[in-house]
Amino acid sequence: MVAGRASEGSPSVPAVPTPTANAPDGAFAAAATDRDGQRARVYRAEDAWAARLDAARRGAPRATVAGSAVLLPAERRFGDLDAVAAYLARVLALPGIRTALGTVPPPRLRLRRGARAAHWEPPGTIAVPVPPHGEPWALRESVVLHELAHHVGHVTGRARRHEAPFPALLLALVDEVLGAEAALALRVEYGTERVAVGGL
Repeated sequence: MVAGRASEGSPSVPAVPTPTANAPDGAFAAAATDRDGQRARVYRAEDAWAARLDAARRGAPRATVAGSAVLLPAERRFGDLDAVAAYLARVLALPGIRTALGTVPPPRLRLRRGARAAHWEPPGTIAVPVPPHGEPWALRESVVLHELAHHVGHVTGRARRHEAPFPALLLALVDEVLGAEAALALRVEYGTERVAVGGL
């Protein structure tokens, strides 16, 4: 599983690392706040989804999603922040993304101190930890696409924090980049956790 799913930062709402951030399980779990009421549910859903992607990476032939057997992709892993930055620029340049979400400038990437969480910070920076030892858990598609959804939500004015339609933004990115099966798996996990998805 991944460790430490990120939180969206802002001047009035500092980024809060997840309590279990360096643990292999429960990585996205975090206590919800009054200002970000479905944050914990979003993290739990994305935790379960990331576990499915991990199983695919380890060679699981198929996953059962909503009663159907589907072949999930093995998500990309990245070697450093430059690779993440190049990937995010390519994602935002995809015709399907531009059609669905408009033209969005790529975020800036920076190294985040500590190793407990990645986060997005206004006006357009993604901070990612890269530990000197151990697995660079944040250098994977599920984490960077989550942060990119925060960036897109802010730049376009469509979403704040983890409230709807933030999940819809992430689903649009996942559908375009990882494919319909991965998006279906994430949508099902959102449903299991009663996440309000919203629409674009």
